[in-house]
Amino acid sequence: MRDKTNNQLHKSTRWHGRIPITLALVISMGLLILVTVGLVLGIGVWTAQKNTFNLLAQIADQSVTSQSDKVKAHLKPAEFQAKFIADWISRDNINPENQPKFENILIAALAAAPQIEALLFINTDLKSFGAGRDNDRTGVNNFDYSTDPYIIKAMKDVSIQAGWGPPIWRKKFNRTYLNYAYPVVVGGKFIGAMVAVVSTRQLSGFVSQNDLNANGQQFLLYGKKHVMAHRILENGFANKSGEHPLPHLSQFSDPVLSAIWQPEGRYGLELPLPKGTMGHVLDVLGEQYVFIYQSLKGYGPKPIIAGVYYRGSDVNTEIKRLMFSVMAGLLALVVSLIFIVFIGHRIARPIVRFSAVANRIQNLEVEKVGFLPHSIFRELDDQSKSFNAMLRALHWFELYVPKKIVESLIKQNIQVGDDISKTQEITVMFTDIVGFSSASENMTASEVASYVNEHFTLLAECIEAEDGIVDKFIGDSVMAFWGAPDIQTDSAERACRAALAIRAKIHQDNARRQTNGKPPVHIRIGIHTGPAIAGNIGSSGRLNYTIIGDTVNTGQRLEQLGKGAYPPGTEVSILVSQKTVQELGEEFQFDSAGEYRLKGHNRAIEIFKLL
Repeated sequence: MRDKTNNQLHKSTRWHGRIPITLALVISMGLLILVTVGLVLGIGVWTAQKNTFNLLAQIADQSVTSQSDKVKAHLKPAEFQAKFIADWISRDNINPENQPKFENILIAALAAAPQIEALLFINTDLKSFGAGRDNDRTGVNNFDYSTDPYIIKAMKDVSIQAGWGPPIWRKKFNRTYLNYAYPVVVGGKFIGAMVAVVSTRQLSGFVSQNDLNANGQQFLLYGKKHVMAHRILENGFANKSGEHPLPHLSQFSDPVLSAIWQPEGRYGLELPLPKGTMGHVLDVLGEQYVFIYQSLKGYGPKPIIAGVYYRGSDVNTEIKRLMFSVMAGLLALVVSLIFIVFIGHRIARPIVRFSAVANRIQNLEVEKVGFLPHSIFRELDDQSKSFNAMLRALHWFELYVPKKIVESLIKQNIQVGDDISKTQEITVMFTDIVGFSSASENMTASEVASYVNEHFTLLAECIEAEDGIVDKFIGDSVMAFWGAPDIQTDSAERACRAALAIRAKIHQDNARRQTNGKPPVHIRIGIHTGPAIAGNIGSSGRLNYTIIGDTVNTGQRLEQLGKGAYPPGTEVSILVSQKTVQELGEEFQFDSAGEYRLKGHNRAIEIFKLL
């Protein structure tokens, strides 16, 4: 498989152009570093016998530190998931009583943290609901812990403070577990605890892998008397019980580890160990062993001691092996640097370019984004092709979806699926071309489309110049509104300014059409202000952000009322409701068109002509 991958990589990388100066500098500096480090390592090998224990201390400290980091990394997700779910419950984002929904949260959390074997919510009645793993399968269960002394004590402790409890053995699963409990408080009241359960068996898998010294034996102790993890414990241990969840050190089958704290034959390690790392030398069974260890606190009532011990006679062999590994690693590093700099330079350009255009797309500046060029690398070329296809789709989406609505929803941090419907004060505008049906009878389909598109472009420019939203095109009519999703306290003034701008544009356009021998365009405009429901309207697979309600219907009927309120031949008729007039400033002029009883209204309302 590796040879096949290398062959594919060789085929996909071709040399183009001359050697760049950056690559030449990296090669020169890499060779210089290689020579310098080689000299240092040569001197180090010559003095290795004198510095045996110093080197061992460094190796052991790295091994113990790495082991401690693995333990922390293994246990930290349990703390995070328990706290995260508890906080969710506290903020009323999830109710544990809603078991189907809570079950999905727990299973998702288990999937995100494979080291966690179970997640449980235990209420103050000591009833639990949780999800756990069983033979690589995830399931949910309910337990009653009202008679379990361990859980009773743990719930008392967690009501005061979150923390790790002592190891506990469960007969049903024949395993020893560590449990992290986090209190759940709702409205200032303690209602239970979120508990994350971690098996100790996986910890033994960690300590059986000696990355830095194959002859060293790593181990984890719980306190100073019990063994938590060891190579021997990978498959568990016999005689577990509730009283003895972990094997006692004095009865452990590793005689060297069992003797770690014995005072006979023990003396200090005359080495400058880093702060937090301890060690000593011990004579066991006629041989000398070096112990290096660290104490990890905060994972239970007793500290976890992460350590490693070495046989003294194996030290020289291990140092030689280490030196060989270091030299081989440095050589591989130099070769890798040469290759990586060249490949990285070729890879970086399209990635940086992609980042720049992605940032523009994030800001909805789709019109400023250009298509990405092809790349000699297959994955990057596929990325460019996919991006270009996405960009073409976005151009189409931008034509069909009002950009201002999308920008507003993004700025408000509204998520897909959120219920955003609400009643807002809006101003709606309806326009319609007078006599469009008659005028279009003698046109071809393409002429009709061109005629309507030019007209809609003119109207949309005027509406969007006043921050209005073109909601939809209905035949030869336009529906637009102001005041949603962003609140606009001057929505009526914006709509009326847009209507006056449309009148001026129509007048200019008719002058041009008359010059070209085309008939003039006459339109009607109706404007009304009032409350309307604004939000996502449609089906689950097709939504449209729009407004509905009596305000919308009134705006459309005002537009239709222009047929009788203005004399025939009026170029642009603009009717506004009394409610809209009340919102206008002194800059607007209008005349009363009389009182009319609109369909759906019990009494007549006064209508005005916008001058």
